[in-house]
Amino acid sequence: MGCANEVELGELLLSLNYLPSAGRLNVDIIRAKQLLQTDMCQGSDPFVKVQLVTGLKLVKTKKTSCMKGTIDPFYNESFSFRVPNEDLNEVSLVFTVYGHNMKSSNDFVGRIVIGQFSTGPPETSHWRRLLTSQRTPVEQWHSLRSRAECDRVSPASLEVT
Repeated sequence: MGCANEVELGELLLSLNYLPSAGRLNVDIIRAKQLLQTDMCQGSDPFVKVQLVTGLKLVKTKKTSCMKGTIDPFYNESFSFRVPNEDLNEVSLVFTVYGHNMKSSNDFVGRIVIGQFSTGPPETSHWRRLLTSQRTPVEQWHSLRSRAECDRVSPASLEVT
């Protein structure tokens, strides 16, 4: 798991499902747990931004609602992206968790990328399972990563608001 003093940023439970006939990639952001608290006096108001990237080009951004005062939010929100079959090998999904901050810009909590530029073996394996079990939702927990860890992965460093 890397260094012992690594800060745990939290985990995200995602379900992915690809429908080849419709050319749609369905993403369920189910819940997160033990998110790093970004605002100590306010508690955390986390939300998740999901970005569809084809190659290195940002195609679409969507976000969940903001959950007030919790580090273990349940979202159960579904998003659908149009992804033609022929683009599937070039697609990445960038999931970024932020703590909502009224006073300044939102606080970055952590990020993972699933797809062409997956951030690590768990993300790669989730993507492979999606490709082999089309039409069937595949669910998996992912550990969030820091900005520094993500910067090694091309589109993960995309900072698009």
